[in-house]
Amino acid sequence: MRGTPIRFVRNIGLANAFHSVLGLAQNTAATGGTWADLHGAVALHFSTDEKLEITVDRLRAAGYEPSDVDETFGRFITVSDPDGYLVQVNEMDEDLQNISYEIRESAAMK
Repeated sequence: MRGTPIRFVRNIGLANAFHSVLGLAQNTAATGGTWADLHGAVALHFSTDEKLEITVDRLRAAGYEPSDVDETFGRFITVSDPDGYLVQVNEMDEDLQNISYEIRESAAMK
């Protein structure tokens, strides 16, 4: 069994445009325009391997109003999608990613 997260939106075109700015591409869509399958993980929380300033610039250029980069716990921004849902985008920490990889590799060698 596999769970599939679904979030209904008022306007699939606007939702797809917003998600494409974040780097998610549409694979397929319902013929009635009520939902779309996007390539990537769709949730209200994303991680990116690019610098957040690049993401912020791209979002602003597309007409969205992301927050400034927050460094309270890691580096992240928030932005409202076309339906008003708050989305958080975290910048992946290279050091933590490398540590995680090293831990997995070391555990696999045992």
